[in-house]
Amino acid sequence: MLKYLYNYSGLRVLHGIHEAKMMRKKISKESIKSVSQLPINQYKKSDTLFILGSGHSITEITPNEWGYIKNNDSLGFNSWVFHDFTPTYYCMETPIKSKHFKATINEFNLKAEEYKTVPFIIQYQHFLKSPNNYNNLELPKENIYFNAPLMPNTTSDRILNLLLSWWEKNNAKSMSWLMHYSGSLSYLVSMGYVMGYKNIVLLGIDLNDSRYYFHHQDANSSSKLYADIHDETMREMNMEVSNKIHDTANINTTKKYGCLPIDQYLYKFNEILKRSEVNLFIGNKNSKLHEGLPLFKFP
Repeated sequence: MLKYLYNYSGLRVLHGIHEAKMMRKKISKESIKSVSQLPINQYKKSDTLFILGSGHSITEITPNEWGYIKNNDSLGFNSWVFHDFTPTYYCMETPIKSKHFKATINEFNLKAEEYKTVPFIIQYQHFLKSPNNYNNLELPKENIYFNAPLMPNTTSDRILNLLLSWWEKNNAKSMSWLMHYSGSLSYLVSMGYVMGYKNIVLLGIDLNDSRYYFHHQDANSSSKLYADIHDETMREMNMEVSNKIHDTANINTTKKYGCLPIDQYLYKFNEILKRSEVNLFIGNKNSKLHEGLPLFKFP
């Protein structure tokens, strides 16, 4: 009951704000680069940002569509490195499992040439909770940034509305106050907004299908090897890979760690985007998010 009241009240939100401030002080004290130092204008070449999720629908994108994505900007995250496409930016939540982490770092090192100019943004809170480090990462140190987003969990719809109103009025233009709620997708969308993109397109974000692109029969060899590691990790965590709703969209799962489902959050955040004339699209007509977001149509 106490945990329920804590998650439902605004106390956990206040704790999240305090924690984010402390994390940023820690980043400064350790003399590591904050995401607020990222020179966006050196990388931003369009008004459209494609956020590249690892969902199974990413395998349905055609070569012509990949050409269009390449001519705009893109952001890959977490397991994206095993895909053949190199994005403009990369965001990472450090895995807990060492085998999972080592496989990912090895893949980055194999692709060091392709990724040598890609900003590599590490989510700081997840990094601190992981036993793993990036000492063996062979990417340029000057391209590595740390992001300590605001992580304000609440299961109260009213509190979440108040929080978003506060964020829009006070922190909507700050890379230091990116919002991370329910899942990594939330802070990636807020990042795209703060970076000044007018169109944000979610690709490979299915939510109603927990399969990933690396499970596809035509996946490249490194993806298939990673799929085995991923599935083994899921079994160790008693999580089965199947055609089911994604955990971040499952209220029975999200309420355990104090959040509403990610789709509910994104629809609320989309109201902020609309007021700034920013368009949020979904790239897969079968995605759960198509219930509340318009479908992006490639030219």
